[in-house]
Amino acid sequence: MTNNSLYRVLVPNAPQFKRTEGDQYPEIKILSRIKSAKFVDTKEMLGLQKPKLTSSYSGSIERLLFSFPNWATTEIALTSAYQSLIKSLRVGTKFIVVHHTSVKTTIENWFNQSGHQGNVTYVPVADYVSLTDWAEDAYVSLKDEANDTSYLMEPWEFKRAGDALIADAVEGFTDVKASQSPLIFQGGNCLVGGNFWFLGKDYFADTIDLLDENKRPPVKKPDGTSVEDFAKKLFTEYVDNSRKLILIGTKKPIPLRSYIGTKTGQEFYIDIASGGAGTFQPIFHIDMFITLIGENEQGKFELFVGSPKLANELLNTQSPFALDDVYDTIAKNLSDLGYLVHRNPIVHRPTIGESFKLSKLIEIASQPEYQSLLPAIEELKALGANDNSIVKIRDWHHITWNNCLVENSTKVGKNVYLPTFGYNEFSDLKIIDDRMKTLWEQQGFIVNLLGDFNEFAKRQGVVHCIKKYINRGA
Repeated sequence: MTNNSLYRVLVPNAPQFKRTEGDQYPEIKILSRIKSAKFVDTKEMLGLQKPKLTSSYSGSIERLLFSFPNWATTEIALTSAYQSLIKSLRVGTKFIVVHHTSVKTTIENWFNQSGHQGNVTYVPVADYVSLTDWAEDAYVSLKDEANDTSYLMEPWEFKRAGDALIADAVEGFTDVKASQSPLIFQGGNCLVGGNFWFLGKDYFADTIDLLDENKRPPVKKPDGTSVEDFAKKLFTEYVDNSRKLILIGTKKPIPLRSYIGTKTGQEFYIDIASGGAGTFQPIFHIDMFITLIGENEQGKFELFVGSPKLANELLNTQSPFALDDVYDTIAKNLSDLGYLVHRNPIVHRPTIGESFKLSKLIEIASQPEYQSLLPAIEELKALGANDNSIVKIRDWHHITWNNCLVENSTKVGKNVYLPTFGYNEFSDLKIIDDRMKTLWEQQGFIVNLLGDFNEFAKRQGVVHCIKKYINRGA
């Protein structure tokens, strides 16, 4: 994973509030994940009894949570995408909208113009609170089935901007309660099915690390209980008591360095190859490459798993750091567990950033905290670069159609709210926009095509990331 401080030196004009901010683990964190992975396997874990997560696919979308910071309401590329989603959602849908106080009128107009007036609860937050628009991640949504109360269950820590304050703000203005668990997770690394839920393996490993008795954990493991079993018990008691927990990820750490020195033609590059990748996951959140569809008539659960290889075949491109084999392995693991897995294109695309003389990069890498750059510099030298050679920074990000909203409902039918990307400099992606529309129609869904989400993708998120399902109907 990339060092966030070094990333900002190399890519000073990168968009702020990327979905990965706060999640940039230093090498010691990666090592702790690897150490903890001996407790982790991709298998089913049966829960106990209590809370129940809100489904990622099943039932009508009844109530959604959004978060709109002031900085996001002035960027046309963002606001047009927000509004395309708001306009697509059925009139009668209810909303909880967290917003900076100064922009309430702007946001209120978006909902009123789309016919949603009267169905929105506005939750004001002071402008000095550093909000992001990634409403999916700082908690999971669940119900206490004993009294039908909705909760936003928070992890033990969440370090992205001030988003850890959202759940408490929502509790102050709605019937949704806020609570906290002694676990590490983020909403985007969870997908909730019928009798199962998926959790990205990285956060199970982080939970094991959190429970390390030598680090003064928030809860004490009972004597005679393994750390793995205790973690399972906590996920059951705090997150979901009736569904099987299935971990998504590789058995071994993904062998991908943060920075790689390459040469294309006569041009030298440093590729930020692991941007958005996890330790055991090809992307840091599973909602970026897995989409739940639902059970077919034969009772088999169907889902999509992204494939960079399919995108490259359609676009006649090559993505050298796309980790095709990791996606293929995860797809096979899910198939072996009995799921009907469909593959869909997913794009791994570079953006050309700053240029540096190699001598300047050597100077930067001389600082102790930036030494992870040194192997890439040695690779450039081996490729013929000298001190005066110009090196371009190539920053990679994921463009994904998996990150969509799914509504598989007996009441309102089967609907999918699908981001699109085939615009302007990315016009070549129109072919995949069309392919994804066809794939969903083949599954019997009405496809609601949303606006241009490229600016979100550059920040390592898309449309599933900017909302939270609070309530589902039939």
